[in-house]
Amino acid sequence: MRRLVLAVALMVAGSASPAPAQVRTVVSAGPDRVALTVYRAPGGRDAIDLRYLQGFAMVTETRRIHLPRGRAVLRFDGVAEGIVPVSAIVDGLPGGASEKNRDVRLLSPASLVDGTLGRQVTLTRTDRGTGRPVSEDATIVAGPAPGVILRTAGGVEALRCSGLPERLTFDRVPPGLSGKPVLSVTTNSPAARTVTVRLSYLASGFDWRASYVASLAPDGSTLDLFAWLTLANGNRESFPDAAVRAVAGRLNRVAVAAIPAGAAALRLVCYPLGTTTSDLRERRFEPADEIVVTASRIMAPMVMAAAIAAPAPPPPPPPPPAEDLGDLKLYRVPLATTVAAGAQKQVALLAQPAVPFERRYRRRIYPGQRLEGTPAAIVLVLANDKRTGLGVPLPAGGTALYARRGSDRLLLGLGAMTDRAVGETVRLAAGVSHQVLVTQDGVSAGEAVVTASNANPFPVSLEIPIGGAAGQKIEPQGERIGRIDGIVTWSPVLAPGGRAELRYRY
Repeated sequence: MRRLVLAVALMVAGSASPAPAQVRTVVSAGPDRVALTVYRAPGGRDAIDLRYLQGFAMVTETRRIHLPRGRAVLRFDGVAEGIVPVSAIVDGLPGGASEKNRDVRLLSPASLVDGTLGRQVTLTRTDRGTGRPVSEDATIVAGPAPGVILRTAGGVEALRCSGLPERLTFDRVPPGLSGKPVLSVTTNSPAARTVTVRLSYLASGFDWRASYVASLAPDGSTLDLFAWLTLANGNRESFPDAAVRAVAGRLNRVAVAAIPAGAAALRLVCYPLGTTTSDLRERRFEPADEIVVTASRIMAPMVMAAAIAAPAPPPPPPPPPAEDLGDLKLYRVPLATTVAAGAQKQVALLAQPAVPFERRYRRRIYPGQRLEGTPAAIVLVLANDKRTGLGVPLPAGGTALYARRGSDRLLLGLGAMTDRAVGETVRLAAGVSHQVLVTQDGVSAGEAVVTASNANPFPVSLEIPIGGAAGQKIEPQGERIGRIDGIVTWSPVLAPGGRAELRYRY
């Protein structure tokens, strides 16, 4: 009998399913070190708009994490909001990574309402008779768009449609919402240990620009050239003391669909009080993105930072030279830099005094275009080579040229330039001259004549690029003209009060 009972017990024990292994959650609140490699938007010459950044960044974070033995879910809090989850690579996990997830349910006014549907909140409004705030229980029955509908003791009503200040107070944050973007990784560690993990991923919402400030020297033949590197971060996360690098050039990019928000934007919509013909005055209520969570305000996450042109500071230490990255160029910011959320940051990129230049006049024309006494642009031409003190790859960006008159600093011209490699010509806009004029008339079909005049009391060098279409044939008559940057360019030297003429066929 004892043997029978023991056998039955062993059979029952053998048939029982093993208890599932407990999966623990390990939270990494933030990185110990972070590096940003920022790739600019295509073109890279337009002004930066923090609401629409078309560049991206490679974010590399180093984190120190204690892993338990066995299967665990590792949560990386505070990754960039614009993270591309499929690009994430985690190095340093003993058991590797078997699964990745991006939590898109971020804490916001809309997600608070969405996560509290059917639950009780506190509605606080101003009493019409006493003017004092009065609180009552309410249940959210619809929202967050196109309005928030509440059920109170007085019936069903829409939030902020009574004409009085109202606010909602939530006693807790709904489960599943996070104040920071989260990337979670499932791993299986053979033993409990503390490891150093490196997380790398691509993220949208970044960009950078180069901004050049040139100051003419009193001798009128040299200038001091300074360049800012402006970093822009449109994400809600800051990256303190980051090792920053900027990449110039054009690389192949494939569009990646953005991750949709977990809840629609909060919109409070209601009809005017009374009838639609009662001509009530428009009422302005509190902004819809101010909702209180246990007496704390959730404010709009994006802070717009105006781009303010800064004067050139004292010369910084020489930055490291640009590095080759295939056909691209990589610029390292020599000091650790904090790239704040929703803001721009300027760091020194270049400082080169006493760069010689040549003053020229320039006017692009097109075959068949009619011009009558059109002013020429004034440009300062620099050779980007070691002889002039430059000889470094210059990324595309805006240019500003200044001159000093006594204690005043006067602006002479604003412009832009494309990426210029070593050995290429750099042109800085220096205004427009009404003393050097260009006229073009058609002689017959496919033939034109260009006339240039100089009313200055000194000789001037003029450049007139003709056309610009690839492969277009320009045949000058009576003289030979060369090419500049691949474009047929007439380059006469005009004497004081002189004129010159060119006939060509196209």
